[in-house]
Amino acid sequence: MSPAPLVSVVIPAFNSAGVIEQTLQSVQAQTFKNFEVIVVDDGSTDSTAATVQRFCSVDLRFILITQPHSDVSVARNTAIAHARGEFIAFLDADDIWLPEKLARQIELFREDPRANFTFTNFYMWNGHCDPSPWYRDNQPFPEGDMSHEIVFSVSHGCAASMSTAMVRREIFHTIGLFDPELMMGEDWDLWLRLAERGLCVRGTREPLVRYRRWSGSKSNQKLKMVEANVRVLEKNFRTTRRPGLRPLYKRSLALARLKLELARARQLIETRPDAVPAAIWRAWRLYPRQLKWLMRFVLLSWPKILGGRMTERIVHRKLIQKFQKW
Repeated sequence: MSPAPLVSVVIPAFNSAGVIEQTLQSVQAQTFKNFEVIVVDDGSTDSTAATVQRFCSVDLRFILITQPHSDVSVARNTAIAHARGEFIAFLDADDIWLPEKLARQIELFREDPRANFTFTNFYMWNGHCDPSPWYRDNQPFPEGDMSHEIVFSVSHGCAASMSTAMVRREIFHTIGLFDPELMMGEDWDLWLRLAERGLCVRGTREPLVRYRRWSGSKSNQKLKMVEANVRVLEKNFRTTRRPGLRPLYKRSLALARLKLELARARQLIETRPDAVPAAIWRAWRLYPRQLKWLMRFVLLSWPKILGGRMTERIVHRKLIQKFQKW
């Protein structure tokens, strides 16, 4: 057996034939070369496995594992079980790494031996051009003990996309693997469990990943995601033993439940607008800090007192615009 590589790259893939070749080429182009790539084909019905196999036949660092279709958590767990590297770097089958990505993260780990989680800035990519980086120069950059920020990331999004993250492989011996019961939010659940044990984050502002954004049913995806957020928070709130995190979990969970009510209202805004005021009222009761939703409830519920049906139509239109931005 060849010597163990320093980094194991974990790639779950399902029906990714149209994009995975470009993804694997971006790994081959890394300036840091001491890695292995473990691709788990999760029961694809297209030519994903054949595409990966072409890489395996010419580059022994690439490994293909096939399994019956399950989900992304099981696929990642399968890859981690076969990984030999000291570090695990995650990459989704449709994202792209820029050439210095692995080298820069290894530098971060060497600069700070306490670090157990590193990430890079990234672009939200449409497949053609790079917009502004996710973290701009004038924005705070998350580093250090990010436990509180990770717990409350339901309000502003997680610090890193999955394809930017690298962790020490040993953490899986203490916090466990990805939860196969979670269909979405499995990465956030893992970071919350890492935060429970002690999180030391290092990152680089340089955008070294292109995170591919797909078009699709935003409404359905939003509802599924906020449902998953509530489930992940409820699970970790039950198990946390850190007193300092419990109040933050309560607040984060209240906000997640507000977002769930609003996501349900979004589903009703076109078909059952009469049901929207009650949903907005429930949302505000869950998180009273957001007074803007109380105001919207009032404007929708008492249109005659506050300006007649014209007011109702204006608020209704603005709500649609608000929901479309989600």
